[in-house]
Amino acid sequence: MTIALFVTGGVAFARESGDSLEQGFKNPPDSSKPRVWWHWTGGNVTKEGITKDLEWMKRVGIAGMHLADVSFGGGQNVEEKIEFASPQWLDAVHHAASEAQRLGLEMAIFSSAGWSLTGGPWVKPEQAMKKLVWSETVVEGPQGFSDKLPQPPSNNGPIRNMRSGGQSDPTYYGDSAVLAYRIPEAEAHMVEFNPIATTNTGALDAAALLDDDLNSAVTISTPQDGSPAWAQFEFAQPFTARAITIAGRSGIPVGRLLAGDDCKNFRTLVTLPGTQLYRQGRVRTFAFNQTTAKIYRIEMTGAPLGPAETISQAPPQPAREYVLSEAILHSGARVHRWEEKAGFSFLFEYESVPTPEVPADAAIRSSDIIDLTSKMSPDGSLRWDVPAGRWTILRMGYSLTGAKNRPAAPAGLGYEVDKLNSKHVEAYYHGYFDSLAESLGPLFGKALRYVLMDSYEAGMQNWTDEMISEFHKRRGYDPSPYLPALTGRVVESAEVSDRFLWDFRRTLADMFANCHYGTMTELLEKKGLGMYAEAAGVSLEIPEDTLLNKSKVSIPMGEFWVRDLHPRLMYYQDVRGAASAAHVYGKTLVAAEAFTGGGYEAPFTLKKVGDYWITQGINRIVFHTSAHQPLDTKPGNTMVGTHINRNITWAEQARPFMTYLARNSFLLQQGLFVADLAYLLDEGAPSTMPIWGAGLRPEPPDGYDFDYVNADVLLNRMSVGEDGRLILPDSMSYRVLVLPETKRMRPELLQKIRELVAGGAVVVGPKPLKSPSLVGYPDSDMQVCALVDEIWGDLDGISRTKRFYGKGVVVWGLQLSEVLVSLNVPKDIEYSRALDTNLSWIHRRMGDTDIYFIVNLTDNPQDIDVRFRVSDREAELWYPDTGEIEPASYNIVEGRTTVPLSLDQRESVFVVFRRAASSPSRTLSQKVSTTLATISGQWDISFPPNLGAPENIRLDDLESWTVNNDEGVKYFSGTATYTKILQATQSWFRPGAKILLDLGVVGDIADVSVNGKAMGVLWKPPYRVDVTSALKPGENKLEIKVTNQWTNRITGDRTVAPDKRIFGGGPAGRRGGFFNRPMPLTESGLIGPVKVISEVIQEN
Repeated sequence: MTIALFVTGGVAFARESGDSLEQGFKNPPDSSKPRVWWHWTGGNVTKEGITKDLEWMKRVGIAGMHLADVSFGGGQNVEEKIEFASPQWLDAVHHAASEAQRLGLEMAIFSSAGWSLTGGPWVKPEQAMKKLVWSETVVEGPQGFSDKLPQPPSNNGPIRNMRSGGQSDPTYYGDSAVLAYRIPEAEAHMVEFNPIATTNTGALDAAALLDDDLNSAVTISTPQDGSPAWAQFEFAQPFTARAITIAGRSGIPVGRLLAGDDCKNFRTLVTLPGTQLYRQGRVRTFAFNQTTAKIYRIEMTGAPLGPAETISQAPPQPAREYVLSEAILHSGARVHRWEEKAGFSFLFEYESVPTPEVPADAAIRSSDIIDLTSKMSPDGSLRWDVPAGRWTILRMGYSLTGAKNRPAAPAGLGYEVDKLNSKHVEAYYHGYFDSLAESLGPLFGKALRYVLMDSYEAGMQNWTDEMISEFHKRRGYDPSPYLPALTGRVVESAEVSDRFLWDFRRTLADMFANCHYGTMTELLEKKGLGMYAEAAGVSLEIPEDTLLNKSKVSIPMGEFWVRDLHPRLMYYQDVRGAASAAHVYGKTLVAAEAFTGGGYEAPFTLKKVGDYWITQGINRIVFHTSAHQPLDTKPGNTMVGTHINRNITWAEQARPFMTYLARNSFLLQQGLFVADLAYLLDEGAPSTMPIWGAGLRPEPPDGYDFDYVNADVLLNRMSVGEDGRLILPDSMSYRVLVLPETKRMRPELLQKIRELVAGGAVVVGPKPLKSPSLVGYPDSDMQVCALVDEIWGDLDGISRTKRFYGKGVVVWGLQLSEVLVSLNVPKDIEYSRALDTNLSWIHRRMGDTDIYFIVNLTDNPQDIDVRFRVSDREAELWYPDTGEIEPASYNIVEGRTTVPLSLDQRESVFVVFRRAASSPSRTLSQKVSTTLATISGQWDISFPPNLGAPENIRLDDLESWTVNNDEGVKYFSGTATYTKILQATQSWFRPGAKILLDLGVVGDIADVSVNGKAMGVLWKPPYRVDVTSALKPGENKLEIKVTNQWTNRITGDRTVAPDKRIFGGGPAGRRGGFFNRPMPLTESGLIGPVKVISEVIQEN
């Protein structure tokens, strides 16, 4: 049976006025409204401006602000600047908190001055971020050794003695351990063989390359003919090498390491730079199979790869010259890429960089390692009876990385706190927040409700005071016998060394999460505050467990930009990671640093960007940024980011857009996310969403959604239900667990996978071969093999792809779509597709209510049929731009519901299923539109004073202001008023018909009134408004106030003569750089065509 209904208007459809879901959608609560980052720039702060900022936020529907004090941005300057943390600054913060309390706004404050991260002048050197350093002393035994060991490098920098930071910055050194190991027979320094060093330009003094000093360097010019630059070592007799260490001030160049016995017959040993992270380290050791040759040549064909080139894999660019600070061939065994394995920098993944196997006489035997820590005096003096043989005494300690918070004013600038040490993080907390708590009194934890941690931009650290004991506690064995592996030496075997370093990185990941994010959140919660945090953020600067980091904070965050600075995949995975962390750790909110990298964009532009990211899981928008406006001057004070403040042109017209965002967030904060797939991330470090290569593999089939889970969730939160679904404690569930494409997995994870499959779970992925960890080795590998044989059996991923085990099944080698179909799991959503159709969507479920958010990502209208995995309930359309709710046509067939949707360009809509269907199908009467008139002829336009445009102009035809010959109009920014008399004929007015005014193209916002009656603010296409109630037969006065962005006026001021500038300021001309790109003029004004349209309901 088909029921035909008459549509009388969306709002009237609500059957239950008390429905909390409807009420929250129509009038979103503060919990769903956007927040803003509120940057205080350069000490330019006034109490008057604070009050005006916050009152404006409240007025337009912004529910909170996150205060950040930065030494960046500008546009407004006050004479008496306020210094960070001064009594005046604390008073201003108190005023802000008081006003937030008065206005009911949520207040947060950044975790340090600047935007990254937890640093300040109260951080003592001994509390700052640290790296492992060491010195080596070679002794021959037997003898009695009594001497002072050289102190390892105490300079600030990323690795060894490489310097960074200000030369006047204080340094710090502390001891950790002293070991001695018998030097393997194969070990000899290449300097002893007196190689002749040359380059493509002639003889080379290679002292700077061989002196173990990363601050000395040689420069090699590139040949004019475009051939490779090179540096080579020639030995009188063949030299046996197993590795080379190369260092460069800008990184490792593109090229090759060649070997041969003459200059005509080279073979390639290493291709440079090798696999690397988004940001590469500047020192790198490459191990290779034992090679004997007379000549070793480093051939350089391209400059070191920067972040963009690394991710995009763009062709390398030649350098004018190459600067190398180290090039040492090693005859002894070295751990391949040990600098990244030991956490001085790191890689995306490590299975592709195993250390080559070495003969026993080239490795350090564990029985030949002696712990001398207790024998060294505090001044470094050591007394030791050296056994027979050649020994290296390794004095190991730590110095500072030199990282500081940024961009901070001098009063707030200092060392970043040690992220691996809870007691130092606690000291940091008290150094910053105690004075703030004292100043705010009862407002601390009441008005000031959160602390915000922006993206982690503090760089790497790999050591802390208690690193050895922390490792022992977390991994269950003493790391001391394996510490030489952290300096690149192979201990026991290549396999053992790589496994120890896997454990070391995993320990770092756990400590970043627990000691930094966990400690800070725990301390804040004791005072009634929560934590927003990107933890750690899009750049991936540490070998983190991303989900574990985000599990430690109250509100996990991602980040997206208007114009991407990084490759899009990085933002996608960052947002999906934040959403997954919330879903799998039982958190409702997924916030985002939103719309970074923009300028003065209008709401519709922001909608086009933001809608997609909302479908990826974001349900709390935090604008980047709303710089504090100490003054009322235009165009206002700004900080890098999209400018959302009370001095932008559309400040007082922002509420409809903010309400749109709030409605989206409200519905997407309800219930639980719906996903069929749970992707297990690699359990090592980094354990993070793949921002490299092709991204997530195998790719989720179209029509299904997913979350990431980490080892912690799998081990400690996941179980299997009676129906075979994977269940989390907060009721999230998934149908299939997808394993990472790795050959290594710890027995603990395999035991849990066995338990899940036996209980009925479906697991997809290849079988591991061994454990990555040294824990329990070699027995752990036997456990892995036994578990794999038990679970995967004879599966080979080719001819045998599915095996039933217990109540469940393990699959290897089939497409995910095949697996899901075999399980009778239909697509959650699918739709008919024209060539240009592009939708994005997300699904949440609240009890028996299913909520789908659907977005048309194209600039064209789309008429599509969408089939949902929902049955027995009727469909409704909820429009977030208007708050209207109306019934939808639908057809239920075989447990799925098809709904026809007509979406305008870039339109979004919620399809909600909440009421039992009284019929398997429903067909609604359709709206039919007819153009009654196109409004042509002259329009009068008036402009406000002092913004460069004439008081009035008259246009014969509508056009963008940017094509006007008058520069004052061409570059005008602000609000101009269009007026026109419209003659309405009696035939337009028919019973049951609506009369709509369609403005066509508008740049950017239109406020329409007819005969003095306000019709509403239009901020996105279609710029169409119902004027039935105001229009009358005969003469009607149209008044349309059109507002564009500040962009055109600012561009004009950069290009016109100084005496014609409206805002004055800097010199004319366009500035460079990502954040000061030339801004093209944006189409502005009422462009049309303007039409009068009749809309009626056509009966079926």
